[in-house]
Formats: sequence, C-alpha cells, structure tokens
Amino acid sequence: MTGVRAAEPSELDTVAAILVAAFQDDPLSRWVFPGDERRRTGAHPALFRELLTAGVATGSVDVTEDRSAAVIWTPRTGEDGDDAPIVGLEPAELDRLGVLLGMMADREPPEPHWHAQFIGVVPGRQGQGLGGRLVRHGLDRYDAQGEPTYLEASSPDSARLYRRLGFRDRGPAFSPPGGPPVQPMWRAPA
Repeated sequence: MTGVRAAEPSELDTVAAILVAAFQDDPLSRWVFPGDERRRTGAHPALFRELLTAGVATGSVDVTEDRSAAVIWTPRTGEDGDDAPIVGLEPAELDRLGVLLGMMADREPPEPHWHAQFIGVVPGRQGQGLGGRLVRHGLDRYDAQGEPTYLEASSPDSARLYRRLGFRDRGPAFSPPGGPPVQPMWRAPA
C-alpha cells in the first residue's frame, strides 16, 4: 500500500508527468485538447506546470509515495484569480479552455472551500484505490480544519468514487458545447 504526502516543489516536473499520463484519454481533456500528440507533448505539460505552480503557491499538491497519482487542491476565497493565458497553449486551445473554465467558475460555490482539481492516477494503476486514498488524504486535512471541499467529476466512474467519499451533486451536470458532461460536487466537513 502506498502512502500519500505533500509534493515537494522540486518534484513538480514528476507530478506534471503523472497528470499528463493520467489525463491523456480523459473525455474532457480530449475536448479541450483534441490532438493526442499535442495533448501529450505540448498542451498538457504547459497546463499542468502552470496549475501545479499555483497549487504549490496557494494550496496543496498531494502525491502518492510511489508517484502514481496526484491531486491539486486550491482554496476558494471569494476573490478572482489570475486570468493570464497559459504560455504554450495555442489560441484554439485557450478558447476551449476559457469556455470550460468560465462554465466551471459560474457553478463553483461562492463560499470559501477547498477545490480538488485534476485528481489523476497513471494508466496501469487505475482501479486500485489510489484515487480514493489520494482524495481521502485531503479530506482528512480539510475536515480537521472544518472546511468544505468541492470538485467536478468528469466521468461516471469518478462521480461514483466521490459519492462514496461523501460528496453530493451540487446542481445539475453541465457540458461545454459538444463536450462531455461535468458534474459539480460538494462535501461538507465530516
């Protein structure tokens, strides 16, 4: 059984590689970044480096000891974030990402909470309980602080996992134009 710990800033390239592999075939990722090779070598590395840098600076990045799964947790404080474009993304990718992020922001609860973003397990290790262990680690931390958590499920399998961990649907699912459904989910502290 592998443990979970906070990622070190020096590990961000390793954690980015975990997320690149984990989200290569994710339906929502395929909608934002439709080219397989582009997703693997350009778009995902640029996106995850940016998100991980922000996660380490303002929130928490957790990783399994065996470096097979990772999650980015960011705080929702009620303040608007940085809307600077992500360097390395093409204009059409930025447009689709902007549409998706806008839809997500419109549905994210306004009250303070911790947002679990990009919970990923590398192929070959999926279905072994690592995602649940990873999320549970963060939930234990935020439950101890009395703080709620939020996330978006991008597949029926992930929604089932999150429901087992105590998350409940927060409004109806939504879809970007021509994209797959996304289910907002909320969890009060236990």
